[in-house]
Amino acid sequence: MMSFDYSIHYKRFHDESETHAIAMAEWLGIYLKEYLPDDRTLGVLDVGCGFGFAMRAMRAAGFADVRGIELSEQQATIARRGGFEVLVVADTSEYLQKHLGRFGVILLLDVLEHIPVVAQIGLLRAIRQALRPGGRLILTVPNANSPLAARWRYIDFTHCASFTEHSLFFVLSNAGFGTIQMDNSKGIGEFPRRWRQNGYREAVRKWIVRFVWFQVFKAELHARENLDELCFELNLKAVAINDCT
Repeated sequence: MMSFDYSIHYKRFHDESETHAIAMAEWLGIYLKEYLPDDRTLGVLDVGCGFGFAMRAMRAAGFADVRGIELSEQQATIARRGGFEVLVVADTSEYLQKHLGRFGVILLLDVLEHIPVVAQIGLLRAIRQALRPGGRLILTVPNANSPLAARWRYIDFTHCASFTEHSLFFVLSNAGFGTIQMDNSKGIGEFPRRWRQNGYREAVRKWIVRFVWFQVFKAELHARENLDELCFELNLKAVAINDCT
């Protein structure tokens, strides 16, 4: 099996400083806030925890039982600096199968796309089984609907896939999740009107790009497609609930 240092890629976007870790945790806290359960006593597992930014965000949100698993020893070492229990595992599904019904929240942020396509549903099934009844999986994946979909798919050598709302729903449904909520809140959006606000010109430019991109979809897709469900963010975000009792 080929071994390599994944942190070589990761460090192009994230440094190891405490300042950066705090900033990323604050951003993720806002990004995840509306999808978190009210019960802060639930166990949280961050699958592919990287440098530990999401674990810091969950701890700041009030979750006390937060841990992570990683394939990369280099990244796990950095994540542990935040005071978290991080286990390096060779087989994620095997680890999950030893913790059936253990967690109330499992995070899978920018991870599923690294899994070979033939193994993705199996991993998601193992995640569902590791969730307690009513537990939730929160995940993000590269968005094939984005104007920069091709760049985002191939920016990382270890990416195996990109997703649309249809393919993401497919793998989650086949993994046994019943309630699946896709975040489609950021399609075109409303035209920016606060012209005195900082970043106004950038906001207008982004709106124009997305408006034109939406016209491409309208012209090319079948009329039965629900274009209101389109998200044009770089990542798709979804929450899937373990409805099994």
